[in-house]
Amino acid sequence: MLKRTYTFCFIAIMVLMVSCSDSNSKLPIAAGKLGTLVLVSETQIQNDLKGLLDSSFLMSTENTTGTEPFLELIRSNIFDFESQYSTQKTIFVMVDKASVSKMEALLEPFSSATIQKLIENPEPKIMSARNLFAQYQHIVYLFGKDAKDLKQKLQKSKDQINSSLMSFELIDQSEKLYKDTSSNDQYFKMIKEELGLGVKIPSAFKLKYHKNKTYWFEYSTTEGSSPKLINLVLHTYPYKDKVELSYESIRSARDTVFKYLIKGELPGTYMGTTESDYYPKMFKENLFLNGNYCTKIKGWWTVRGISQAGPYVRYVVVSPNKKNLIAFEGFVYKADINIKEPDLRLIEAIALSIK
Repeated sequence: MLKRTYTFCFIAIMVLMVSCSDSNSKLPIAAGKLGTLVLVSETQIQNDLKGLLDSSFLMSTENTTGTEPFLELIRSNIFDFESQYSTQKTIFVMVDKASVSKMEALLEPFSSATIQKLIENPEPKIMSARNLFAQYQHIVYLFGKDAKDLKQKLQKSKDQINSSLMSFELIDQSEKLYKDTSSNDQYFKMIKEELGLGVKIPSAFKLKYHKNKTYWFEYSTTEGSSPKLINLVLHTYPYKDKVELSYESIRSARDTVFKYLIKGELPGTYMGTTESDYYPKMFKENLFLNGNYCTKIKGWWTVRGISQAGPYVRYVVVSPNKKNLIAFEGFVYKADINIKEPDLRLIEAIALSIK
């Protein structure tokens, strides 16, 4: 299973990035929903490598949404790419000797000598370009002599490629979220003064509750004809030692606050944490978030007494003065819709602003 650790200093040694037209506001905004990956190569190469490509990019996400893959694949040959997919947000290009002459626009960031070296290199050297055809676009390249060479290099580098794709998904999403936060800029200062760390709340989220150093923001919309809710909750509590960062302690603090804050539709019902075998297992990791030690939990919530449930992502951050823990959580509710991974990534992108 793919290991994802968002320390956001992703594989600097393995991935070399070229920035293209970063300041060119005339480029269109990249199309494509979060988590969509366009594969570009000669048709025969994709046919020859189909099994490896599927196993590399259609892996399930870790312990959060069951069999839901992190990426959705769109397969494109070189001709169709320029006419249909060139403004997509996330693209993976496999370049072999025979396709170089057909990929002039895609390979514009690289000199002929660089392309030749990358093709002949026996080891995979992952290249990356941004904003080539559209703003907020990320393109990853793998070079090889032929299908056999590309297969060997992809087998060696698929973890690095996935890490690059996933990390840029969050970073690009974060850039889009905060292009205009003017309507909610006030909250960053308020939260930081009260809790010790601030977080930038996107303008689509409305403040629903603020009391006793607890904040609750909600984004309400529809997806298709079904309601969709994304909620953000922040609160703080004392920090004594690392026992407070165990899953048991984090769950206890979560349930204590949410029992009184998040009520169900029926009297006496409220949100809690579930570990039922019906849902994916809890996932926990420790990381540094903008220099602050943090424990991240991904699990599932349920409403006690009502058949409602959904995924959550919770960050418990040690405050700079080491005296308090700041909890930031986002949780998702979509009735009758199974695919929730893009919304969880949006929450993770928001968490990048905690500082």
